[in-house]
Amino acid sequence: MRLRRLWPAALIALTPVLAACGDDDNEPDDDATEPSSQAPSPTEAASATEEPTQATSEPTSEPPAADLLPAACDLITGDDLAKAMGITFGPAEPGGGTTSEQDLEWRSDNCSFEAEDLVEVTIKVTGPSDFVKGTFGCSQPSEIASIVEPADDIPGATDGWWKVSDAPPLEAELRACSATANVEVEMEYEDGVDYEGDPRQQAAQIATHVLNNLQG
Repeated sequence: MRLRRLWPAALIALTPVLAACGDDDNEPDDDATEPSSQAPSPTEAASATEEPTQATSEPTSEPPAADLLPAACDLITGDDLAKAMGITFGPAEPGGGTTSEQDLEWRSDNCSFEAEDLVEVTIKVTGPSDFVKGTFGCSQPSEIASIVEPADDIPGATDGWWKVSDAPPLEAELRACSATANVEVEMEYEDGVDYEGDPRQQAAQIATHVLNNLQG
């Protein structure tokens, strides 16, 4: 009786198992194929740590402030005029303007008072920085249709001028000058009005009051 040789069949049965094991060894490793993080280059590291630059500006120097004088209406009141002229005046009216004489031009801060149907009085205050043409000083007013004479006896002033119209109605101007400011007192009377007192002395009293207040 002959025995069958069975080992070749067993070997054949094991072949698929070995093949499967071989396939598992050839599969790619997910962990091995993941891209690794790269360290930043020196240039990138420097850019990341570099702080943003801030623009700096040099402090600008401001021009020196011009001499500032008080407003004309802060230097005199209607009651002050009433004491000087013996007339009751209405409320103050602030204003300003520019005067041109010969080669000079200057600005002024003005304050006007009116006694109805009698007279209007305007006080003008000018400082050195208000001269826009020419040099600050005590210029002589124009003599057109008027009489002009020096007025160097005004308390508080170093120089001055008195100007009065040469025909009615009376229009007069006193210019009182100091080292720091010029004060002008203008009087314009209504036609046909008989004024009391001496307009020149009254204007000088008003100008002195303003000059004293400018001195503080």
